[in-house]
Amino acid sequence: MNIKFYGLMLFAIIFLAGCGNSLHADIKDYKMQMKDVQSEEKKLVKYIDELALDKVDQLIGSEVTDQKKRNLQEKEQVIQNKVLPQLAVYEDKMNKVKVDNPDIQEVHDIYISNFDEKKTFIHNIYTYISLYNHSIESNEEILGYTQIFEKNKKTSEKYAALASAEKKEAKDYNQLTQVINHNNEELKTHVEELMNTSETSRRIAFIDNKLIPLLNGHVKSLNQIHLTAENTLRLRQSQLEIYYSLISYYKERKTAMKIEEKLRKLPVQNILSKAKEIKTLDNRYYQALKKLEEQD
Repeated sequence: MNIKFYGLMLFAIIFLAGCGNSLHADIKDYKMQMKDVQSEEKKLVKYIDELALDKVDQLIGSEVTDQKKRNLQEKEQVIQNKVLPQLAVYEDKMNKVKVDNPDIQEVHDIYISNFDEKKTFIHNIYTYISLYNHSIESNEEILGYTQIFEKNKKTSEKYAALASAEKKEAKDYNQLTQVINHNNEELKTHVEELMNTSETSRRIAFIDNKLIPLLNGHVKSLNQIHLTAENTLRLRQSQLEIYYSLISYYKERKTAMKIEEKLRKLPVQNILSKAKEIKTLDNRYYQALKKLEEQD
């Protein structure tokens, strides 16, 4: 009985030693595979550090200068040309790691989970900066159309004054101004309705379905008038240019609204707060791996 007992003990010791040696070999193999992964991760971290994300909030939400615009555009390009391609290389290397040991797989799962957080963070910050840059461009377009509108308005007023002073243009002038005044009243009503609509999707639909068709109708109504007087013809042309600039303006306003809505769904402070967490994200992974090695 004693001989069998000692035999069983010896078998158990050999078995446990074998398990230990197997775990040791598996961890060694795993760490060798992870060297390439962590090498690519370091490259990614270097590119992210170059972005100086802790200073991004100084570029967002305040007065936009040419320098700030350039800085934000440069950051977008760095993410697009360096960070995202390196992220793809890093992910590919990580996905090639083969783990057969369930204990090591548990540890590796922590690493994968951390990677997913890093990937989400990178895509979120890229999306936000891209949208913000697009927002700046859109607002500049809107400002441009506003300036064109004001210029055409002055031209229209100039020819209106000239046409009204010419008795021979009275008939054409009265006919044209009657249509313009009617159009302006319609436009005023529609613009007020748009301003009183708060929901973004409804405002966009209103521009698409009512405001743009209305302005196109105004263009058609002016073109249908038969005119011969020189100043009145120029007045009509300048008024048509006003309508064209308004159509472009409201189309761009629609674009700006869509961008603003997307930006609202990406709270930048929450995204930027993640930048600090990302640097310490893998601490739990290294602690778990160390604990597993100590069992060896």
